[in-house]
Amino acid sequence: MRVLFVAAEAAPYVKTGGLADVAGALPAALRAAGHDVRVVMPRYRALRERGVPMTGPVAAGFLPLGDRAEELRVWRGVDDTALLFLDIPAAFERGQVYGEPDDHRRFILFARGVLDTMQYLREVEGWNPDLVHAHDWHAALVINYMKTRHAYTFGHVATVFTIHNLAYQGQVAPEVLGLTGLGEYGLVENGMGPGIGGTFNCMARGILHADVVTTVSPTYAQEIRTAEFGERLDGLLRHRGSRVVGILNGIDTTLYDPATDRHLVAPYTADDVSGKAACKAALQAECGLTVDADRPLLGVVSRLVQQKGFDLLHGALPWLMEQTNAQLVLLGTGQQDLEDAFRYVGARFPDRCAIRIGFDAAFAQRIYAGSDAFVMPSRFEPCGLGQLIALRYGSVPIVRATGGLADTVREGFDGNGFRFHPFEVAHLRDAIARALTTYRARESWEILRTRGMREDHSWTRAAEEYGRVYAFARGLRTA
Repeated sequence: MRVLFVAAEAAPYVKTGGLADVAGALPAALRAAGHDVRVVMPRYRALRERGVPMTGPVAAGFLPLGDRAEELRVWRGVDDTALLFLDIPAAFERGQVYGEPDDHRRFILFARGVLDTMQYLREVEGWNPDLVHAHDWHAALVINYMKTRHAYTFGHVATVFTIHNLAYQGQVAPEVLGLTGLGEYGLVENGMGPGIGGTFNCMARGILHADVVTTVSPTYAQEIRTAEFGERLDGLLRHRGSRVVGILNGIDTTLYDPATDRHLVAPYTADDVSGKAACKAALQAECGLTVDADRPLLGVVSRLVQQKGFDLLHGALPWLMEQTNAQLVLLGTGQQDLEDAFRYVGARFPDRCAIRIGFDAAFAQRIYAGSDAFVMPSRFEPCGLGQLIALRYGSVPIVRATGGLADTVREGFDGNGFRFHPFEVAHLRDAIARALTTYRARESWEILRTRGMREDHSWTRAAEEYGRVYAFARGLRTA
């Protein structure tokens, strides 16, 4: 099947979160499964400044917008010729990927540019997609346009819209955009968008118009249909019924492989985990912690934000430091209050608690490899990649049972980790306590750790599930 993959970011070119990991890895897995996949993303200023190799422009034109017309140029990747970069200077010659006051206009232009690029691919290169797979609110309006303004040209093309995080919807207040603005953008049909209090909502448009809506885990697909997690779009999502499905993300099992990871002091596998002890000792020494194989070492790699539940973890730290012999290594950056709170604990317990504010990919790999357990106490988690990487590296996950964490971490006879559900410090503390008790029973811990390391969380599995969704969506258009 010919698939056009549309996303605002893709690793390794631009990455701010999990969307980039999906857009960077899933197309390759789909190609390996026999699909003809091309990827479209913006050409941000940072790509030009870094000298990312591209050829072109292979096409150029203008995007009419009211009494203005913005320049569009299409570039092709050199390392990946199936990757197309949309160069729209008015939208993407900026200092940051997101967070500009006119983000709504930037990504409306991006959507318009994608439609023009589809026409170029069809008319010049003879490539017409069977399906468009758009990701998050930044690409949602591509599907909106396909089913309305461009229905005559592309109405036969199937569409899949993936929600990576429903909390970010691309909402615009009427006083910012206005009905006149909607008319200029070709978005006046269906009013201002359903169920969102009179604002224009890009995410809602994608949900409304897509043939199939997917999320990044089965449990999250159910959660977002409730008032607690639905972010005011639960009614619309319930309305779409069985057209909303959840598919777990995968991880790059070549990149995340303790047998070949060049950042580690010693390699190891599920069949021979002896190298993990050396990784733990090296991490303890690097962080200034007491080097002791018998002390359980907990790892954390994350953004320090409320969503990730770090107010909860901070509340459990006095107990962890004062009533257990466990150590903690944390790497992350985010809210200033959380950064300061964790710095304080690190300064108070320097031989037990190592806090590094910032992000360092190599250090993150060493935390996965050197830690015995990995903590993710998220308020909500659409999928989560940290627990999947931790399983791969033999760091037993301790998670709140929400979203993708509930789908990938099991506790019990055939378990691979530890879970808690009520979002309370006491329940997180109890889950950690159960993990520490099991850690002392070394044979049980080794069985638990090895079971997790042997699980398949590759993109190959996810690509097979997306292939079935693509076939269903395509069937809706050809029936």
